Amino acid sequence: MGKDDSGREIYLEFLTVGDSMKVTAIDSATGTEVSIVGPVRAPRNELERVAIDKLHYVLERRSSDGSGSDEERAAKEGGTGWVV
Repeated sequence: MGKDDSGREIYLEFLTVGDSMKVTAIDSATGTEVSIVGPVRAPRNELERVAIDKLHYVLERRSSDGSGSDEERAAKEGGTGWVV
């Protein structure tokens, strides 16, 4: 777990799969989750930076398109499931 420049808490998970490293970044406030895959030999801080940048991109895109929370988007799309 760490904090980004804006003070948001972000959870990071690193999973090695063969010659690849899967990095998952989760925003603690919204539960938004993104993943990237890179070479296992890449510097860990570089993989972390890319995952956090992708998370910021997704969060910014969601806030700018006015779609709101996961629950609000599911309701607009006619979904009836639960976001966990």
